Amino acid sequence: MHRYTMVDSDSRRRSTLSVDDIMDITAEPYRRRILSHLSSIPEDRCSVAELIDALQSKGTGDDLSEKRLRQRLHHIHLPKLRDHGLIGYDDEENDVRYIGSPRLESFLDQMESPGDDAPGEDS
Repeated sequence: MHRYTMVDSDSRRRSTLSVDDIMDITAEPYRRRILSHLSSIPEDRCSVAELIDALQSKGTGDDLSEKRLRQRLHHIHLPKLRDHGLIGYDDEENDVRYIGSPRLESFLDQMESPGDDAPGEDS
């Protein structure tokens, strides 16, 4: 199995992602959208409330309430991304900081398609 090491600009080792890790992370549309949003904002960080607004504004097609989406982010998606070293997540401050991975970003760029925002539709 191939493993990819992510390195900060000061050459500190951040984490290692295998191909299986990348596939697992990107299999979930919300995680792709979270990473896409965080990588696209200039400050590379936002509050959980801002992240929820951004996710809901993209029309995910599953009509999760704000409360349900907040629960899923807090208990599932943000911890998983944090555990893989892709984000910093302070659940007490409700702050999310993007760390990312050039290799993962390249993979996500290749995965994106015009129909990615509409689950269940053929592209």
